Amino acid sequence: MHKSGFPFTPNDEANELLAADGTALLIGLCLEQQVRSEKAMMGPFVLRERLGHLDAAKIARTPPAKLDRAFRQKPALHRFPGMMAKRVRALCALIAHEYGNDGSRLWGGQTDAEPLYERFKALPGFGEDKAACAVRIMAKYGKQRLRGWQRYASDEDLPWEFLGGKRLS
Repeated sequence: MHKSGFPFTPNDEANELLAADGTALLIGLCLEQQVRSEKAMMGPFVLRERLGHLDAAKIARTPPAKLDRAFRQKPALHRFPGMMAKRVRALCALIAHEYGNDGSRLWGGQTDAEPLYERFKALPGFGEDKAACAVRIMAKYGKQRLRGWQRYASDEDLPWEFLGGKRLS
């Protein structure tokens, strides 16, 4: 277990946000596709700066053009800002509706990896590989005791770790 929570960006504040806010972590994982891990995981921090919040229900209600602009603002949040704005909006709608507007409720109280894997896999922007990686992240960094988590992904599939702003090798 890593002592600093989710050490996936060179920015301590962004890492603290990932550790403190389940919706932020889910947005970061959603963005983790065709960009460097630290850029994806930095996305929730930057999005919060641009929107003034990370409230899933508010993001889901944000007009698509406004959210698209927030994703495209320089520097763009993702290599594919328009597509990812739509995915994050859909993800936030599901978090608001299914998990009481709190992303951490997705894993809260879970003790077995398999049902948690299925929950992750059902999220917009998540497939089998990302869901498996999310299970491993929750067990390794999120302090979740999950039976059977070791069979999901491998440490090589996880985002890079940073310490003191520098990537660990």
